[in-house]
Amino acid sequence: MRTLGNYEVTMGGSRNVEHTVLRDGSGNGYLKGVRLDDVFEGTEEPAYVLTNEKRGIKHEDSNGEQVVRPGSAYNAVLAVTDERVLLLVGGNEEKSGQNRRVSLPYTEIRSVESKSGMLKSRLTLTARTSDRYTFWLGGREDYGHVEEHIETAISYWVALDRRLEKAREHLTEVEDTLDDGDPMMARTAIDRTEELLGEAEQVATNFRDGDHAMHRRVAQLESRLSLARIRTHWTQARHLAGAAESARTDGDYLEAYEAYSRSLSEYERATDLSDDVEYQAADDLPNEMAGVEKAVTEVGAAPLREATEACEAATGAEARTAVDRWTTALDTCHEALTLVLRREDVFDGDPDSLRFQVEWAAQKLVEAHRTVADEARDRGQAAREAGDAATAVEAYDRARDHYESARQVAAEFRSCDPGRFERALDSLPENVDGKTADPRT
Repeated sequence: MRTLGNYEVTMGGSRNVEHTVLRDGSGNGYLKGVRLDDVFEGTEEPAYVLTNEKRGIKHEDSNGEQVVRPGSAYNAVLAVTDERVLLLVGGNEEKSGQNRRVSLPYTEIRSVESKSGMLKSRLTLTARTSDRYTFWLGGREDYGHVEEHIETAISYWVALDRRLEKAREHLTEVEDTLDDGDPMMARTAIDRTEELLGEAEQVATNFRDGDHAMHRRVAQLESRLSLARIRTHWTQARHLAGAAESARTDGDYLEAYEAYSRSLSEYERATDLSDDVEYQAADDLPNEMAGVEKAVTEVGAAPLREATEACEAATGAEARTAVDRWTTALDTCHEALTLVLRREDVFDGDPDSLRFQVEWAAQKLVEAHRTVADEARDRGQAAREAGDAATAVEAYDRARDHYESARQVAAEFRSCDPGRFERALDSLPENVDGKTADPRT
């Protein structure tokens, strides 16, 4: 056994915790111009370092076989790490004295086999490309433990890779459905992606303690998933804001408020998520969110404002437009009262004041109907006295319609007297010089 740097290295292998293998003072080194540690990446940790001084590595493929030997005073090295198997040939004399390197990630290794002989042993790796790499070792030591370690690593990496590949497929589905404007379908794919990444993270934790390459690969997809989550909440927020705007245009203020509120929640969720990731598009979120907040305030004030404006428009209206305007005023006042009673926390207005306004609008509408009815009745009477039966019938029918409308409105409100209009209806003649007036009562 020899000690080089911080490794104990034999012609076999040993489990190590340090990364540094340096050339020794006698010039019997490993690689030309670099330390073995230099070929490891990030948190990559070697578990076994196996060496041979002369025989190097045999590579077999569809073109035949080739043996790559180390140069003078260098070694061939097989390093088994937590990420891959590295085959290194120091100072390879057939390639101008440069180091040769083959990196085999565990997901690219189909099988591994160890054999022990009388004078030498070997470890053979078969890649998924069908390339075979044989590494010779001196002595009769059994390398079954190295074979088992590689097989275990392969199983973990394949398990991780399968889950990450499925997660990528779901993330692609998320991105496609978001491009198509379907955030609900995206949510389903996101849920499955989260499950797969959770499983992948557990595989990584079971494989090796601490932060390592598996965790980083999971983290890369988690970052992508975070962006997908932001986009999903954002897309849903925009959909809800659009639905709210349509409801607002239709005058359905409660539906508009609820949709705007859900939209605001989605914007808030997207904003919270964007705090943890770098997402340049998120700069637009505050402005859109402010627009929805403004819309919520406007929707809460709209029913009372419209009721007030409708009453103002009806006040002082001419007889020919007063009925229509007071009908609109009564409807908007009643709607404002209904909304306040249902959601006083949302909509502006005092219930008692609105009740009074509804009763007042009803009285005004009743009076508008009465004014039109009285004018029609008088016109009918004048036409009847003048012998114009057709005009009289038409006028009486008009009077009867408005008295009936006034009676119906008055019957709904306690501040009005429906009996007054019942009597007015009874006073209208049903027959005008042989022509029967409309008998509706």
